[in-house]
Amino acid sequence: MCQASTKSCECGSQEASFHFINNVLPENVVRALYCPDCGKSVEFDDESMVKDNGWIIDYEIEGARMFAGEMDVTPEKVTPEFIFDNGYCSWVGYTPSDRTDSFEEKKKIPDLAKTDRRR
Repeated sequence: MCQASTKSCECGSQEASFHFINNVLPENVVRALYCPDCGKSVEFDDESMVKDNGWIIDYEIEGARMFAGEMDVTPEKVTPEFIFDNGYCSWVGYTPSDRTDSFEEKKKIPDLAKTDRRR
């Protein structure tokens, strides 16, 4: 089972959906989230942050390392890239808004099928 959650970016203009594989890490492992707009003013720290699709996730990396045993690695191996790339805390889908975008697209399918079935 995997948990998912949604978090607003620091400026409050956008939100992203997160997936936590096997519920290894708690939601508060995400210390801050920056959208492409509010991320422009952030000093990037590669020790705790990962950048993807123009977004920046700031992880509570020391807290995440406490769960290294459950990830079957040593604490030093727990980096922002490791957390994100292995799905311990990454996007639901391929982008930060993939979950809501696909929901909106699916809502349009019945009407589209009435007018352009092949499309």
